[in-house]
Amino acid sequence: MIFIKKLPKIYQNNIDKPIYNNKKTYYIKNDSAKTNSALEQDSMSIEQINSIIDEIFNGVGYPFNIPVMIKTNTKAYETSLITRTNGYLLTLDHDKIKLEDIILIQRKNP
Repeated sequence: MIFIKKLPKIYQNNIDKPIYNNKKTYYIKNDSAKTNSALEQDSMSIEQINSIIDEIFNGVGYPFNIPVMIKTNTKAYETSLITRTNGYLLTLDHDKIKLEDIILIQRKNP
């Protein structure tokens, strides 16, 4: 006959304060009504486009937290930027946009 030795209980601390894990989230919604009003503006020069992109990437915070509206020759995007590399912009929606094709870029109010 085998006797099992009774072990002491494991210490469990009482949690008496609120815990705020994972409270910070980010949501992007495509809204075609906002896109149409932004598309009515004129096109921008390449210097203006580069200065806005530089401002986004060199500013305070992360560029993927800054919503932008980008209009190209063929399509309009409402997204956030990930990086600029080899003449392209990579977006949060997995789009690859050529810098030469951009007509208009705007920061949107979050």
